Amino acid sequence: MKKVLLILLCVLASGSVYPQDTVAGGGFRGGVNGFGGWNLPVRMTDRYITEETSPWHGNQTWSAGISFSWLVGGQYRMEIAPRYSWHRTGFELSPPIYDEKTIYSETFELLSVPLSFKRYLDDFLFISAGTIVDFTFGGKPEWVDAQSGFGISLGAGREFCVKNFVIDISPVAELHSVVPFTYEDNQQRLFLGALRIGISYNWKRNAEAESVNEELNKQIIPESQK
Repeated sequence: MKKVLLILLCVLASGSVYPQDTVAGGGFRGGVNGFGGWNLPVRMTDRYITEETSPWHGNQTWSAGISFSWLVGGQYRMEIAPRYSWHRTGFELSPPIYDEKTIYSETFELLSVPLSFKRYLDDFLFISAGTIVDFTFGGKPEWVDAQSGFGISLGAGREFCVKNFVIDISPVAELHSVVPFTYEDNQQRLFLGALRIGISYNWKRNAEAESVNEELNKQIIPESQK
């Protein structure tokens, strides 16, 4: 776990070598987000697992939720984004029961609370890293180990500002159940890669713009008239 935290800190710190020209609106934001992508259950071992169903096949994953974020120190943004996600996994039975290759599937659901930090770069680009707290929803899967626990996430993308709205698009990678609530021998961990799209409203943007306009419109009094 210490190695994982060190990697996340290095990713965020590496952004400091890039200049930051602008941020797509400061202040507090609230919005919605979702992603679609591909998943694969993995085990962090090369040992043979007795009665293991294998090989596993990547399949689809979907998510939808809400998000709240705020600036921390100017170039960093903290975001909390509770969400619901649906996952379908594919697998084969080992040893195979039939001569032909047969892929079975199982679906399961998670309620997750990701907490992530964004580091802004130039031209509205950003990198992000964080942790995820997952809870099994709708019953424990039969073939896949329960994914309830703490996971990690990495991402990078770009923000687009349209008036008071901010659209962010970013590819993300997540590894779930890095630290499970209930540990299984050779615990499976759900890896996923997806494209995340979020739309949020920036409450502070109007106030900041009006403040800047007021300063620019102030009459400058020459020193000779004072």
